Amino acid sequence: MKKNCILPIHIGGTIASAESKTGFRPKLSFADLLGKIDRGLSGERYIATAQSPFGEFGIDSASMQIQHIQKIAQTILNNYDSHDAFIITHGTDTLAYTASMLSFMLRGIQKPVIVTGAQKTLEDEKNDVTGNLETALLAASTSNCGVWVAFNRKIIKAVRATKIDIGVDSLDAFSSNIMAEIPISNFQRNDYSVNKGQTEIFSTKASEALDIYCLTHTTNPVLLRNYLDNSDFRALIILIYGMSGHRKELIEILSCWANDNEGIIIAKTHSPYGSTDLSKYELGVKALQMGILSSLDMTLESAYAKTSTILAHRSDPPGFSKLFYENFCDELDETGVQKFMKKAAFWLSAP
Repeated sequence: MKKNCILPIHIGGTIASAESKTGFRPKLSFADLLGKIDRGLSGERYIATAQSPFGEFGIDSASMQIQHIQKIAQTILNNYDSHDAFIITHGTDTLAYTASMLSFMLRGIQKPVIVTGAQKTLEDEKNDVTGNLETALLAASTSNCGVWVAFNRKIIKAVRATKIDIGVDSLDAFSSNIMAEIPISNFQRNDYSVNKGQTEIFSTKASEALDIYCLTHTTNPVLLRNYLDNSDFRALIILIYGMSGHRKELIEILSCWANDNEGIIIAKTHSPYGSTDLSKYELGVKALQMGILSSLDMTLESAYAKTSTILAHRSDPPGFSKLFYENFCDELDETGVQKFMKKAAFWLSAP
């Protein structure tokens, strides 16, 4: 039986870190990590020599930028025909952002891409480096195409993964925002492919003309206006408390900026779970009528990634909005979208 040819792409982060005089930093290569896992496990599959696009030991994930993710995607594309699956070892701080953006850059991918990392370094006797790497290898050996996050013996769709713990006392760093987490044993036995049989639409294009802004009790309208007037982005994701939009004066400032600059404002709740639906409460309806978009049941990470990749192709508000509410790789519940669009159409047509 043919062995899967798995290409590791070593990015860095805690999984590659060790103590130094200036604090923990990436000091381990993928070969160093591979030497620590079960030899029988690594011997059952063909693991190609790792690609390290940012140096042998990689970088801290807090340093990740969009151009780094583009380089990871391009590394996959450059090696796509000669490998059956890909493992990405990545720092946890921005892991869900990278995984989500890869999902949109590699739409319809017919091979597994498994993103993993660690909460604790190899120097910690209770580390999760070997366990997560072994889980990623098992996941990469299946036919479950799509981009996935492998962590703590479970698999999560990349566009549904969000970081919930920074790792001081817990190894369970990531959760699915729709509570859809797959034990690795189930993932090995069953077909969970995200986009099986779909046409592959690959593009590493992504825009940096976006940002995330948190609205709070004390957000100053003058400072918000100055921030908008002195920025050159095309889209802004605003963090709100629930589904009710926010204070009228803040939403008016955002709406005016969007109208004057053909910009895009997207609302996302602070909560990692649930749907941001502006069509339910009065304040939300007012925001909807002012042109604010609802992120619905997308994670913050996938809303950011989707916005970046759409902007690279379509930045006009009507065209962007149409694409934003399309389901590309299971980042949206299509039934929920249909219900929202029906309610939104009613409120937008109301006098």
